[in-house]
Formats: sequence, structure tokens, C-alpha cells
Amino acid sequence: MTDDQRPARTDPQAGHQGEHHETDRVGELSETLSVPVTGRKQAQGPVANDHPAADWKGWTRIDAHAHTRASDGPVFAALGLIGVPECYSEPEAVYDQAMARGMELVTITDHDTVDGAMELVERGFERFIPGEEVTVYFPEDRCKLHVTVWGITPELHEEIAKERLNDDVYRFAAWLRDRDLAHALAHPVYIQNRRLSLWHLERCALLFRAFELINGAHSSQHVAGVERMLDWLSPERIRALTEKHQLKPLWDRSWVKGMTGGSDDHGLLNVGRTFTAVRNEDGLHATDHVASEGAAQAVGPITDPADFFRLVMEGRSIAGGVSGHAALLAHQITTVGAHYTAKRMADDMDPGQKYFSNKLLRFAGAHVDKPTKVSLAWHTAKRKMLLGKRKSRSLPITKALRSELKPLLEQCPEIKDRLDPAAWISGSALSQHEEMANFADDLSSALSKAMASGAIDALRKRDKVGIVDHLLSYGVLLAAQLPYIFSLFYQNKERNLVEQLNHQLGEPGSGVSALERPMKISLFTDTLGDVNGVSRFIQNVAEFANKTDRDLEVITSTTFDCPDWPNIYNFEPQFASKLPKYENLDMVLPPVTRILRHVDKHQPDVIHISTPGPVGVVGYIAAKMLRIPVLGVYHTDFPAYIDHLFDDDSLTWMTRRFMHWFYKPFWAIFTRSEDYVESLVSLGLDRDRCLSLQPGVDTDTFHTRYRDPAIWKTVAADTASGVTESKNLDVKSLGQIDPDSVKVCFIGRVSVEKNMPHLTRVWKKASAEIKKRGLNAELVVVGDGPYRREMEKALKNTRARFTGFRHKSQLSTLYATCDLFVFPSTTDTLGQVVMEAQASGMPVLVTDQGGPQEVVRHGKTGYVIPTEHEDEWAARIVELVEDTARRQSMGAAGHEAMQSLNLRASFEHFWQVHVEAWHKHLHELGIKPIPGGSGQVAPKPVG
Repeated sequence: MTDDQRPARTDPQAGHQGEHHETDRVGELSETLSVPVTGRKQAQGPVANDHPAADWKGWTRIDAHAHTRASDGPVFAALGLIGVPECYSEPEAVYDQAMARGMELVTITDHDTVDGAMELVERGFERFIPGEEVTVYFPEDRCKLHVTVWGITPELHEEIAKERLNDDVYRFAAWLRDRDLAHALAHPVYIQNRRLSLWHLERCALLFRAFELINGAHSSQHVAGVERMLDWLSPERIRALTEKHQLKPLWDRSWVKGMTGGSDDHGLLNVGRTFTAVRNEDGLHATDHVASEGAAQAVGPITDPADFFRLVMEGRSIAGGVSGHAALLAHQITTVGAHYTAKRMADDMDPGQKYFSNKLLRFAGAHVDKPTKVSLAWHTAKRKMLLGKRKSRSLPITKALRSELKPLLEQCPEIKDRLDPAAWISGSALSQHEEMANFADDLSSALSKAMASGAIDALRKRDKVGIVDHLLSYGVLLAAQLPYIFSLFYQNKERNLVEQLNHQLGEPGSGVSALERPMKISLFTDTLGDVNGVSRFIQNVAEFANKTDRDLEVITSTTFDCPDWPNIYNFEPQFASKLPKYENLDMVLPPVTRILRHVDKHQPDVIHISTPGPVGVVGYIAAKMLRIPVLGVYHTDFPAYIDHLFDDDSLTWMTRRFMHWFYKPFWAIFTRSEDYVESLVSLGLDRDRCLSLQPGVDTDTFHTRYRDPAIWKTVAADTASGVTESKNLDVKSLGQIDPDSVKVCFIGRVSVEKNMPHLTRVWKKASAEIKKRGLNAELVVVGDGPYRREMEKALKNTRARFTGFRHKSQLSTLYATCDLFVFPSTTDTLGQVVMEAQASGMPVLVTDQGGPQEVVRHGKTGYVIPTEHEDEWAARIVELVEDTARRQSMGAAGHEAMQSLNLRASFEHFWQVHVEAWHKHLHELGIKPIPGGSGQVAPKPVG
């Protein structure tokens, strides 16, 4: 091997022998030189998207990366066990689709074989050049690369194997140079075996003449990073890299790189939608023609692919067309699976199965012979004879498909039209990626809803067969969504490498580096439209994000009405039911794939999870998909809730274990009070990651100025006319509210876990004493819940009034018009309502357990009383009902105290902790401030 082929030094340090780690190398490009990036000086064509052929007049184009059935190895090793190849496309079909989509030249680049390409060569296809996607490795650590090579022959292919060039990228690159073969490093930042890093990319800049800029099967996030790297190259930087790696560049003017684009198609979906383009007039240079005056305007396309690729290697090409995305990859996988089913399994299908497969596999352009009417009728008759009197049973998903598929197809003509095989030359239904992904989401939701009533019915009747059938059906539905979910994960696996590349190569001040751009958050919550402190907290966060121009999206899935704000996304549940005994709460199955696709487009830097429910679990999946930090708020003490509701130690233990499992991976966990930091620690969570969020209350919405005694007539009128969300609430439950009475108020969910039995007992005692002293006072309960009926019955003769749920301005007025707030809960992590009550001018009574005690100044703005001291609770209520001056002075003190706990300060604290977690994550990736370069402010540690 020559010095040109290998590192000049042979000692271990010279070539970075041994194992390498990404974070060790991430700073190496910036260490080489810190010269600002400059743009590439080359001919520009239409921007890189799916422009029609007319926009490329004057250019010659070729899809430089496409596969046929000759790429017969498995995409994933596990699929090789059952013989699933990575492609079923016929070579001639690839050629035809490329031409149909406006390509002037055609190539085939199968994985490590030229068999597919040679079929077209032997048959004399014009304007065709054989290619191969060759797998090669770095000898130091077996980092895997793919290199597309054009103009290759069977003899040259055999030479690669004979010389074992695949095992040594240095020898392979030198062989390409010696044979003068056009080539490009395919999908340069695609991590194939978890080893690729910036160290490898630096060396590739010295080894290869051209790079694939746009790959139609890989994420669009790759494009800017690769282009930035090619822009970054210059004579000075090539010299610096040569010195750093002790590796000589193999090409003259090696800072000038050819750029290619190719669909990397495996299923006749995207051939010709991504391509390499060269100006037609540059073809004169390649063929040494002499253009006469005015000839440039009349020059036709380059007809010799060899001439075309010589121009590519001179750096005269550009890449155009579409980049890859998750839906496209999912459709590639589905297409291969459909063809495998059609070719390997169709022969074993009965007529019924063939009929069904014929309908479904057409979406992927796969064909199964439709059974004749006679064979289908005979099959049906045989089934009836075999079953006798027993009813024929189909899975619920089969019935749902029969009822839902046709109506949905009628709404999607662009999908329906491509079920006709005559249309497949321009792509099957799966080639309409965005439309097909939306159709799949809609179909999944429709099927889920169609099966829901049967599933609930089977559960109620304890029908074991029905339950199993529905479980199988939902399993099939989930399996159908797996290609989309897998692809979303797969398309984001290079995100951290791209972040590193952008940081190291971004011009200072350009905003390219993650440390120089604003943070983006996706917040997941199971509760938003219903009335509780968690919903109000999230709405406050969303509102302040809008006001301060922060990029925060709130994601939920609920049947409740949510605020119609641009940063709130409520995805319709696939299944929704009211919780038993909690009709004001949803139990939902969110549309997982639809939500993940949305998050993939948003590309947040941090995920925030507010609730450990189904939507919260989807948020956790999204964080894993994007490889980003996840933070959350411990809003609700669920173990304490379960303990109150069921008094069952085993259930409480299971809940504690679930909470530990759910929150353990979080980078930071907020609590709404210091008291609950210890609760999180008791769950086995790391104290260093638990911190209390600065409390905040909306002092504009909750204020003494909203006091209005006329509200009681409005509330009574609303109840009489049915204008309330509370179930079975009539005007009798309100009674005759006296506008002049002292209103002792509770606002919240009327349930056992809110300790409402305690308030029931306390009010009985207080009411008796109030009556004895001749005082005028009433208990007003605002809200609803499973305990309301029992509480109403228990307090029938005590002047207790139940208003049901109240919203917005009515709620503000109710707060301000009541006189004393009682909140007996021992499970609230903060008690947002306690702060709202004080801001509205009420003194408050709270327990000595949980978070509310932290926002009450005992003896100044209210009283903190042990839960078990019911007599003291009753005595304090009577005291404040009787002493108007004391009650009003404490209410004024509470109102004043809340003014400093404004929402803006709470929101800024919330935002800053997320920034710190994000920067810590970047720091661990090796993305650190560069002197004179990107990211001048060092990240702070979380907590």
C-alpha cells in the first residue's frame, strides 16, 4: 500500500487506532481551523424539491441511487431468517418509472451486486449506466459506509471481492481513483452500525471525490449538515485535515466535491423524485464539442451517462428533488412486506384470504390473483357445511374493514385511483406519501372506533371469546402502524450527529449551532379542557409562551373543549370513555402515530410531560424517538389518591412502582411545592433531579375587583335552565342562596381523594355552632365529582349549596364573591385553587399535609390545621364567619401576598430549567461553546 492510500504514520496514535467515541471527536473539526463558512460557488438550479420536469429545462437529470430485486439481502438481519429481501422491483420497471418521471439518464445501484444493472446492459437499454452501492469499512473500528459507484462492470465488481477492498476504505478509495471510477459517499451522515462520527467524516473528505447530498430515503435534516460540511472545505482546511490525520488527499483540488442526489428507492415509490442534475451546456465540455454562436440556447440533454458523471466528478452537478421522511420509509417497508406476502404466501391462501389480500395488497402495488366467483362461492359453502349450526365468526377488525374502508376511500380519490394496476408505472397508492400517511391515520381511527362498542360490550358480558377476538384485532391494528412508528425512530437516529456537525461548522452568529438558536418544547398532557389546577397551569404556560414568542406546543387528546390557540393541538382520541364514578374525566386511547408524526415535524429540543397517563406515555415515546431530554411536573400524588380511594396496600404499592418507573428517566422533575420533593425521593427518585417550581397565580383573572353578589341569581338561573356541565344537578341542590350570607367556599373536584368526607363532618359541626350563635353563613361547593350526591345528602339540612362546574368569568366572580375558602385535601402537590382564593381576597383553611400549606401564612392569610383536628377546623370556620374584620384583614393580606407570585416569574423559572436541561444534554454530546465560535454561553447544570 502506498503513502497515498494509508495514514503516513503507523503508530497507534497516528491513525486513531482502536475504539473511538463520538464525544471524543466532536470538537475536532473546530480544532482544525476556525474560518467562517462560505457558500459553494456552483451553478444553481431550481430549489431542491419535487419540481416538475418543465422547471428543469436545460438540465440533464439522473436518479443516481435506485435498487432492484438484485438487492436481495435483508434490510434487517432478523428478516433474513424468513427470507425477506430488501427490494422486489424489476430492473425494467425502475427504468420505466425513472423515464416516466422525467429522467434523461438512468442507473441502478444495487447493494454489492451488478446483476440487476447488467440485465439492462445486456438488453441494450439506452442512456443507461450500471452502478453499484458498495459496502466498505474503516479498518480501525469497522465503521460501515456505503459508496455508490457508476460505470462499474462485472469484472470490476469481482476485483473488489478478490482484493478484499470492502474491508479497507483507504484501499478502496485509492482503487476508485486508480480506475477513474465516478462515485459518491452515499448518505454521508447515516449511522449504520453505531460507529460513524465526525472523525470518520473528516477522513472521508480526504478519500472521496463526491458526496450524496440528498437521499430520498433519509431525513431532510441530513441535507443542510452535509452541504455545510462541503461548503466548509477549502485548500487551507484540506491541508489542516491532512496534517491532523496524517492522511494525504487522494484527489487534486480535493476541496471541490461533486454532489449527487438519488431516491434510494426500494419499492417503485420514489424513483426519479430525487436526482443529480448537470446543465446541458456543460455537456459540451465533457464531449469536447465546439459550440457555435448561439448554440448554448439549443443544446440538448447529455446523452452519454459516462460524460455526465465526469462532470459530476468535476464538481459541476447539483442535487435536487425530495429528501426522505418517516412516512416514505414506512411505505418502503410496507411495500417490501406486501410483495413478500404476494410471492411467498399467496399459494397457501384459501379463496377468502386471496380475495381479501387482493384488496389490501394493491395499496402497495403488489398483486394477488383474485379468486373466481365460483371458487369463492364454493369456499363459502364449504365453511357453512363444516360449521353446521355454529355461526361463522370473523374478527372484529375484518368486519370493521368491510364497513369503513370503502367510505374512506371515496373521500381520498388520489389514493383510490392508484389502486388500479394501470397507474402503477407512476407509483402505487403508497407512493403518495403524505396522503397515504393521513389515510392510514384516518383508517386506524375509524377501525378503532368501529370496534370500540363491541370491545366494551365483551368486557361487560365477560365474553372470553369476544375479548380475545378484540385483543387480536387491536393487535393487528397496532402491527399495521408499526412501520410508521419504526420509521419515525429510524429517521431520527442521526439527530445528535447532525447537531454536532452543525455546531462545529456553523458560522458564529448564524444561529446554526443549537447553542445559538431558541429552544423548542413539546408539552404532553392528558388533562387540558377540564376544570382543575393542572389544566389551568398548562393553559397559563401556553398563554405566556404565546405572549413571549417562545416555541412551545401543547399536545393532548381529549373530548373536552380546549382553548383555540395556535400552540394547542388536541388530537381526536381513537377511543374515549368516561371513568367510572368520574364522569368529568376522560379515559382515552390517543392516536399514537398521528401524534408522533406531528412531533417529528416540530422537532422539539425538550419534551415536557405533565401527566403520567396515555398521552404522557406518548410523550415519553416521542422523547425516545428524538433522543432528547424529557422533563415533567409531578402535579398529582397518585399513590395518596389510590390509598384514599381504595385503602388497599397492594394497589398503593403498584401505583408507587408505576410512578417510579415512569419518572425515573426524567432529566428533571418539578414539584409544585418543596414538601413534595421528599415525596419524590421516597419513590426512589434522585433528589438532585427533583426541584420545586416557583408557584404562580393569574392575578389578573383572580382578583377582588370581580366581586359581584348578583352572581348567585345567575348561577341559580343557569342551573334551572340546564346550563351546566354537572350531571343530575337541579335548582334544589342550590337552595335559596342568601346574597347577604357569609359564603364558606370549596372549589374543586368533589371526591374522596380530595378529603371531602372530612369537610362534610367539619361543616356539620360548624353549621350547628353557626346556627346556635344566630350567624348567617352557607357552604358553597363549586365543582362536581363522585362524592357530590353523598355529600349533598349528608348536608341536606345544613345550608350547603352545590353549584356544579363553573368556568372562566363566572369562576373568577365566584372566587371574589365568597368570603372564606376551605380546602381539606391532603394529596395536592400545590393546590392552585388555594392561591386563586387568596388572590381573590379570601382567607383560607388548609391541612398540614401536601403543598397548599406552603402558600399560606399561618395566622396571617389563613390557617394550617392538622387534618385530624376536626374540632379546630370547625372552630376556625365559626371564628372567621363571626369576625368580619378579622376575615377581611386576612383576605386582604392573602390578596397582597399573591401579587408577588405572578405567572410571568413562574413561567420564566419553568422555561429556564428546560433550557438548562437541554444545554446539559448538548454538553454531554460534546456540543460546547467554541472560543470565537458557536455558543458563547456555557450551559448550566440542571438543579
